[in-house]
Amino acid sequence: MSYELLGQIIVLCFVITFCLTWLVFSIMYVLVKYTDIGKEKKQQNKKNTKIINHEDDLPIQDNNLNAFSAPTIETSFGEERIGTVYKHEQK
Repeated sequence: MSYELLGQIIVLCFVITFCLTWLVFSIMYVLVKYTDIGKEKKQQNKKNTKIINHEDDLPIQDNNLNAFSAPTIETSFGEERIGTVYKHEQK
C-alpha cells in the first residue's frame, strides 16, 4: 500500500465525516424547528417560565379589601335623599 493511497483514504474519511456531521445537524435543526418535537418542548418551556416568573406578586393597590366595612350607599330621587349615606373611613 502506498502513501498516496493512504493519504487519499484519510482525506476521504475526513470529508465523509464532515458531510455526515452537517447532514445530521441540519436534519435535527429542521426537525426541532418545523415539527411537533420542537413545538411541544417550546410550549412546555413557556409554561414553566410563566410558573417561575409570574408577576402576580404585586400588592393590590387602591382597593379596600375589608369585607366588614359599610359600603357607600346613596339613594336619591330628584332633590330629596331617600336613605342614609354610609361612607368609608378616610385613611
